[in-house]
Amino acid sequence: MLGTPRAVPYWMTRTGRGRSRSRGPPGSGSSPGPRRSPHSASIRSAPRTRSSRARSPRPPCSSWAPRERRKLQSPKRFRSRVQRRGRMCGRNGNCRSFRSGSRGPRCSSGTRSREWMPVINEARRISTPRAGRARAVPACAGGRVSRFLVGALATALFACAGSSTAGFTPPASAQEMSPGSEEALRTARAASDRKDFDAAAAILRPALRDDPENKDMLSLLARVLAWSRHFDESIQTYRKLLARYPDDAFERAGYARALAWSGRSEAAIPEFRRAIQQDSTDLETRIGYARALSWDGDLAGASREFLRVLDADRGNGDAWLGLATVARWRDAPTASDAFAERAAAHGADSQGLAEERGAVRLALRPQSGTGWTRSRERQITSDSTAFQLETAGEFLDGRATLARSVGVDMRASRLHHWEKTDGPPSSLNLNYDLNSTGVSGDLTFRRRYPVQFQGGLAYRRFEARNPAVLFPLGRDDDFFGYHSRLWGYLGRFTPSAGVRRDFIAIKTTDALSGLPVLVPGGGTTADLGLRWDASGRVNASGSFAKTFYTDDNERTSVAGVAAYRLLGRVPRLTLDYGLTWADWSKPSASYFTPLESVRHAAGITMTGYSERASLDYGARYEFSFMQSANFSDIAANVWSANVGGTLLKWMIPLGVEGYYSVDNHSYRTWGLTLSGSVRW
Repeated sequence: MLGTPRAVPYWMTRTGRGRSRSRGPPGSGSSPGPRRSPHSASIRSAPRTRSSRARSPRPPCSSWAPRERRKLQSPKRFRSRVQRRGRMCGRNGNCRSFRSGSRGPRCSSGTRSREWMPVINEARRISTPRAGRARAVPACAGGRVSRFLVGALATALFACAGSSTAGFTPPASAQEMSPGSEEALRTARAASDRKDFDAAAAILRPALRDDPENKDMLSLLARVLAWSRHFDESIQTYRKLLARYPDDAFERAGYARALAWSGRSEAAIPEFRRAIQQDSTDLETRIGYARALSWDGDLAGASREFLRVLDADRGNGDAWLGLATVARWRDAPTASDAFAERAAAHGADSQGLAEERGAVRLALRPQSGTGWTRSRERQITSDSTAFQLETAGEFLDGRATLARSVGVDMRASRLHHWEKTDGPPSSLNLNYDLNSTGVSGDLTFRRRYPVQFQGGLAYRRFEARNPAVLFPLGRDDDFFGYHSRLWGYLGRFTPSAGVRRDFIAIKTTDALSGLPVLVPGGGTTADLGLRWDASGRVNASGSFAKTFYTDDNERTSVAGVAAYRLLGRVPRLTLDYGLTWADWSKPSASYFTPLESVRHAAGITMTGYSERASLDYGARYEFSFMQSANFSDIAANVWSANVGGTLLKWMIPLGVEGYYSVDNHSYRTWGLTLSGSVRW
């Protein structure tokens, strides 16, 4: 434990997995960069390289899927029929067929996407007024003068009613199009079928000048403009349509898709919700809504919406494909692999499926690398005593996947640890001076999404490096540690439970000789946590933890964190505030033990990426203030940053991470980690 609470970014504490450049949504703090995963452990003396997601070059943007089968509610004079799979009909009777495998517009991340391409069916589904329809009847022609006054009055009333009905003019959507408009619409549809969207738009624009109220041409123009990535013009066309037909769920959903594809996923979300309220049975609108949520960073909402679609139709391939992407962005590539297989079995978009499978293969590739780390921290044991704790050394790490189901991570390190007091260089200033050799291994079970589990073991052996110290190494010279965590994604809530045992150096007195010795001790922590993702911008989490130390000390803590994302685009900017209450059963001369302490921490995090340069970056500033019963107030400023990139098409990941802090007592801490690895 440190005297100056160290706000090292949580992305500095884990071994990185394979990463490909993608607009990944946040795992925490509503941002795609620094995040605390549900299984993050406390900061150790040798920080691991940053965790990086295994992601595709860009998320597939498939959001149109075959619609659920349902009957049309046609007017009585229209022939009733059951809608077949692959066809969608709006409330006005216009039917649209679907074909897959088409190359759609760029998604909000900037790359081409795979999309179900809607095309208006060639046959008009709304009947035109019949040529032999009855003409208007004059009001006085309804009958003759009757002998009875009541009969004459009744006859006149019925005649007036007949006259009003016969003279009624059907709405524009039900009137027959002019030959020129019908020919332009037919030609534009043919061009759209050939994926020549610019030609289709060029045909529709002059035709709409002659027939500006034609809904079918406006609708087709809005869609081909979106498919050809002319988003601003498409959005304006959709707004013109919705001003005339505000209750048209199909056009509302198309407008929402154009917003999402243009990078305005946050504006698209309320439009999708309105379209779903108007027509809750439209499954492809729900899939588009879920994808917009995921692009906006709301992975919890996206996962819940995809599961709702699958509850309604277990054979919806695009819903399985979307769920696969969300699972991968939640660091569960093995679950993504399973969902992608189901998507393929149920006819998901082939190009989007190929893209997701490529991202999964990259995430599951074996990887090995090496790195170097150096850090200096403060071990405060009283207001007048603050030791310098330093660590330096090298490490090796690697990962692989067994049977595409179980993730395996291994790590080996050779580190130098020493603790000294401030003052002139002298051997008497050294509390201890050790070398350590450590190995650790983790197993990850994430294929059973949304339930996730991770566990691992660690072993470290210590050797005395300098015998002229105040606390020489005792008879015990090794340490055994472990960690495990179970969590699940339940809608917008993520409950978790875990237990771990971490290393801590205990300075004590030998029971036999009575001399001071150093014992490789540890602290065993059990904790419960709950996270709530209110939206893509807001999240909150809380935890309760109990720690038992080998020197018979105990620690109890309760913590809560709330975060709000200010900027949704690159770079993302997030504000957060945390409050922690902690207490120990007794003070210790070996580590920092603020009794009945309350710590406030406010921070701002910036994260981003560059596709062209193939790198991602992040920076954070945090101010913390802590009060306790046995220490004077501590106010600390912490800065941290990271830069990571890949060479040779994501085959050689490289990373640099660092932090620096200073408090009101002029205590300074810092750390630097360099890492590199190779995938094959």
